[in-house]
Amino acid sequence: MSDSLFVQVIDPAGHAIYPAQVVKTGEGYRLERKTAAEAQEAAPNVYLSPGWIDLHTHVYDGMTSISVPADDVGIRTGVHLVVDAGSSGEATLPGFRKYVVPRAVTQIRAWLNISSIGLVHLREVSDLSLISVDRTVQAIVDNQPFVCGVKVRASGAIVGSMGTQPLRLAKLAARETGLPLMVHIGEAPPTVDEVLDLLEEGDVVTHCFHGKIGHPWGRSGLPEPALERALARGVKLDVGHGAASFSFDICKKAMESGHAPFSISTDVHIRNINGPVHNLATTMSKMLGFGMPLPEVIAAVTAAPADVLRLPHWCGLDGTLKQATLFRIEDNAGRTRVYRDSKGVELVPERTIEPMAVICGEEWINLTN
Repeated sequence: MSDSLFVQVIDPAGHAIYPAQVVKTGEGYRLERKTAAEAQEAAPNVYLSPGWIDLHTHVYDGMTSISVPADDVGIRTGVHLVVDAGSSGEATLPGFRKYVVPRAVTQIRAWLNISSIGLVHLREVSDLSLISVDRTVQAIVDNQPFVCGVKVRASGAIVGSMGTQPLRLAKLAARETGLPLMVHIGEAPPTVDEVLDLLEEGDVVTHCFHGKIGHPWGRSGLPEPALERALARGVKLDVGHGAASFSFDICKKAMESGHAPFSISTDVHIRNINGPVHNLATTMSKMLGFGMPLPEVIAAVTAAPADVLRLPHWCGLDGTLKQATLFRIEDNAGRTRVYRDSKGVELVPERTIEPMAVICGEEWINLTN
């Protein structure tokens, strides 16, 4: 950029949108608020927000068969922090921290899988011999704040005959360490009611809009009773798009009934990075297309995940910017951008979110040619 740039700032912490100028200083970049008249002269279609966070990714590249390089789905796509969702367990976490994390520009945190082996294979909690609560708790204690919580996949193809036992053990480890759970929901058994009734305030349900049999939404888009009870207790809904876990029909009806997700994430991995997920901006654009207001979309990838990760200062925009994402809202009037859900159903949104650049401390990184 030049020495300054006019932007519209979306400030999720202050619940405000205001015009400002990004100014380069000797220490990096800072924002100078401008009047509406000053901003109108520049007429920018450029927005700035705190750095984006993807709360559900798979980036243990080289260890698990589904993981992708963190920077490919992180900083190069406008995302400052990716949270790996259970690719590592207590036995494989040291390798993740030693060999993968230091090589990435993107910041990384991890949900630790209740399975000791993580996602070395994809039936990771189908046998009790693959779970050690004691070692998992110790690994969490030894790896704070890198480990943000405990991940468990609680659906039939993964748990086999174990039912809710992996979830109960994950809950034990999470409560022992004072951290939340991230729980993958999918096909039964166990039923989604059994899963949801075990969750407590601060726990995160990912794949909340999946379209498989047994999802937690009624035909009208209202929550089924177990989900309604969970939401009342403070359980949080996360998109977790994935290759097979996002239905436009379910999402649309839930949004129309007033039930937007708490956080927007991708569940990006090798099987969906080339479609239908691609990156976080694509998932954000889908939610924008279903009527989620832009400030709420931005809050769902900044303030919301920062709250889960216990990063109280993440959204601060005063003084020198520590991390920020710049993006455009592009008019899709030519209907050139076609998005798909996990079943191949198409959506052509009126507007799309296109990341332009990131500010990382003193560094400005352009994302477009």
